[in-house]
Amino acid sequence: MIFLAIALLVVAVALILFGALSWARKLPGNSIVGLRVPEVRKSPAAWEAAHAAAGPIWTFGGVALFFGAMLAFISGGWMWIFTAVTVLIALVALSLGANAGARIASLADEAPAEAGCGQDCNCGAPAPEVDVAALRQAASEADKN
Repeated sequence: MIFLAIALLVVAVALILFGALSWARKLPGNSIVGLRVPEVRKSPAAWEAAHAAAGPIWTFGGVALFFGAMLAFISGGWMWIFTAVTVLIALVALSLGANAGARIASLADEAPAEAGCGQDCNCGAPAPEVDVAALRQAASEADKN
């Protein structure tokens, strides 16, 4: 059972490291580790945003798994239930982090289409001038009524 405890400890440390790098936006884009959905891989900004959203959740899962690994070193009999629960918590955190990252990437992918930047877009056009004197005049007339 020591082998299982050591394996859980190695996976927990890897998950904490991976989550912290993702959270700090320091995880380089690669094809080995990370989210593997098309929205995340469209741009470096989408990669960073998705992994920054998933990082805290993955770090939490790694910490839970770390506690489970520590319990596995001293567990005996029915106490393995606590280790099994922490493994389940880590698995749920992995899936929730992946879901959060994929959602952030898909929302970032949809944002330019919903912003209305089509043919009739005023993007980059100067803001209209505001006549402050006319606004004050209208406000004072509204106060009188």
